[in-house]
Amino acid sequence: MSTTTNSEKLKSEWLDRLDGLVNQVAEWAQEEDWSTKRIETRLKSPSIGQYSAPALVMQKETVKVLLEPITHSAPGADGVVDLYLMPGLDDIASFYHSDDGWMTHYMSPNSPTVQKIREATAKPLTKETLSNILKEMSRNGS
Repeated sequence: MSTTTNSEKLKSEWLDRLDGLVNQVAEWAQEEDWSTKRIETRLKSPSIGQYSAPALVMQKETVKVLLEPITHSAPGADGVVDLYLMPGLDDIASFYHSDDGWMTHYMSPNSPTVQKIREATAKPLTKETLSNILKEMSRNGS
C-alpha cells in the first residue's frame, strides 16, 4: 500500500471514529438538557497531513464545554479527544480510543490527585460517565 493510500486510510478511520464520538456525545448531552453545536476544527499531523475534523460545543445555562479532537494516534491509543471547560480551556477530561472503545480519563474532586489527566483512572465512556462529568462541570464551572 502506498504512503498516500495508507495516510488516507488512517485519516478516514480517524474521522469515522471521531464522527461517531461527536454524534454520541451530542445525543447524550442533549438528553441531559445541554444545547450542542457541531463545529469544524483544523488539525495537522505528520502522518495524515492537514485536515478538518468535527468538534462539539456544549452549553447549559452559563457553562460552556468544548469536545476537541487532539490527535489520531498516541502511545496506546488510536485517537485522543479532550473535553475543556470554556472560556479558559481548562482540561477536564480526555477520551482515548483503543480496541476497548472510547475510555475516559477524568479527575473528579474525589479522585486521587495525579499530575496529568491521562494518569487518572480510566473508565469506559458511557452516557452515565459523561453525565457525571457534565454535572460536575456545571456545579464547578458556573
